[in-house]
Amino acid sequence: MRQLKYFLKVADLGSISKASDQLHVAQSAISTQIAALESELHNQLFLRRSTGVTLTEPGRLLYRHARLIQRQAEIAQEDVANASAEPCGTVCLGLPSAMAELLGIAMIRACHEHLPLVRLQIVEGLSVLLQEFTLSGRLDMSILFLDHAPRGLEIQTVLDEELFYVCPPNSPFSDKGRTSISLEEALETKLVMPAVGNSMRLVVDTACTIAGLSFKPVAELDSLTLLKACVVQNIASTFLPWAVVAKEEAAGEVQVLKVRAQQFTRPLSVCTSSLNASSAATDAVYKLLRDVMTDLVKDRIWQGTSLRTLSGS
Repeated sequence: MRQLKYFLKVADLGSISKASDQLHVAQSAISTQIAALESELHNQLFLRRSTGVTLTEPGRLLYRHARLIQRQAEIAQEDVANASAEPCGTVCLGLPSAMAELLGIAMIRACHEHLPLVRLQIVEGLSVLLQEFTLSGRLDMSILFLDHAPRGLEIQTVLDEELFYVCPPNSPFSDKGRTSISLEEALETKLVMPAVGNSMRLVVDTACTIAGLSFKPVAELDSLTLLKACVVQNIASTFLPWAVVAKEEAAGEVQVLKVRAQQFTRPLSVCTSSLNASSAATDAVYKLLRDVMTDLVKDRIWQGTSLRTLSGS
């Protein structure tokens, strides 16, 4: 465990000297432990340069296992120490930027009320990073736009989130009485979109394929802030979930219209590593997360969403 602890710290900081400072352990002791680890595994784990160290391919493989092992050891310690008490300990949840504020605030409130001894950590980020962090054990769970579990993950799809056409208030389609727009009409306007591979872009591309339509965005922007800014500043329109533009719609800065198209939704799933052990606190937060998401939909706070039927509910 000491070897893995030193290995993870050096890998995270990219420097033996920085790891030495944070761990309050001599550089020579850290170097000796890593060298022993490399000898035992018959592989070089780091490339050593004058500017620091970087992981080799065997090092990257060990990193994922080491992170999971470290987390499992922490979970075992927490569970044994609190076997007869209510759930407690640290649980790390990853949220995509598209729903971080809406779902994050609701989870903070719910944890404070129902799980007062649990220390909730929330990490906001891109889905690709959240997925990698979940696989490696750096996150206990995350919300990802997946309908099928990739290798190494277990998922439970909780709801489907609809995309809407978001246009400037002075758009020809922003008539006060208008509530929807056809996909073909929307594609004829100037659009900014995320790049190919983004979950929102995949929804639009799939709907276009079904309808036999095509489009060319004026710019591809993997930034929710920039996508919204382009609409607010009357540069172009886009497609976004309601949760992303709720404040802007309430302020009259954008117009939000339902898109008349087939399959214009994306799945939202709670995801965990299939290798990572779960603690009592993790299990409690997992259930609470499902309940919070369900309540937000049922109470019409999270608009543009529909619940899936959950097994074991």
